[in-house]
Amino acid sequence: MEQIVDMMSIAAPVEENLVEFESAFKDNLHADIPLAEQVVHYISGLKGKRIRPILLFLSAKLHGQINDKTLGCGLVIELLHTATLVHDDVVDASDMRRGEPTVNSLWNNKISVLVGDFLFSKTLTTMLDIRDHEVLAVFSRAAKEITEGELLQIERARDFEMTESVYFDLIYKKTASLFSAACELGAFSVNDDPYSRQKMRDYGNHLGMAFQIQDDLLDYVGNRYAMGKPTGSDIRESKITLPLIYAFNLAKESLSQEIRDILSGGVEDDDQLDRVVEFAVSHGGVEYAKKVAANYADKALSILQSYPEGDAKQALDDLVKFTVDRDK
Repeated sequence: MEQIVDMMSIAAPVEENLVEFESAFKDNLHADIPLAEQVVHYISGLKGKRIRPILLFLSAKLHGQINDKTLGCGLVIELLHTATLVHDDVVDASDMRRGEPTVNSLWNNKISVLVGDFLFSKTLTTMLDIRDHEVLAVFSRAAKEITEGELLQIERARDFEMTESVYFDLIYKKTASLFSAACELGAFSVNDDPYSRQKMRDYGNHLGMAFQIQDDLLDYVGNRYAMGKPTGSDIRESKITLPLIYAFNLAKESLSQEIRDILSGGVEDDDQLDRVVEFAVSHGGVEYAKKVAANYADKALSILQSYPEGDAKQALDDLVKFTVDRDK
């Protein structure tokens, strides 16, 4: 009987480290101001997959013995990610995340922005506690790239002429950059070897690209109940992702213009949503995006081939496959 691969089985080799991480993360979110404490307590309950700290711990275990520096880097990576999500929800005016109301929908945008800033300050102080210039450099670069990605996404909103190169730059900055940082710092926390750092940086980059392309694909083919958000949410917001970019390049101009008109006016009902999805599917956009995601996944897997067999390597291998096979 084939073993089911999910995030629980992937995280199993570092389960004890994650228990320690969860306790430290909860302690780190403490705030002296009652309102802030109320909000961050709510945020701490919105536990996601913890993919980034899992990546970091697995990368560390692949190269040596997990230690206090590894834990510190894991806290920083998740604090930074959480802060960006709080701000993202304000920028995107999102009402739901992980199947639960967002901070901005329960409180307001002002509180969300300030709590996001509070989380960024927690990120900085935790980063300084590690007392390592190289760690600071990697996280600073990742924070810069994530911010650039958000700005690029706003600049390119409803850009029907978006090219693949711009799209790839966007998803690298928004998603893959932090995956890459997590993997690099996992290796660095236990073994200061430039070659190992580069390999894991590349692995995280390829995995992150595959992850985001798959995430964008789920808007067209995902299970809305499993995802905790409506399938087609990106389409309703007129976000241009790889399936549409490819379809626009292949379709007749008259048909492309019809889809642009729907997106420009805002998708008003399920019929229009289905029309956009059908357009992307029938012109090969969905299948093309699947192939690109699979290509990035293959690149990530090829990097792991140079490592000896072990539970950390197997988990990182499984995570790549889980990324491109997931439905949420």
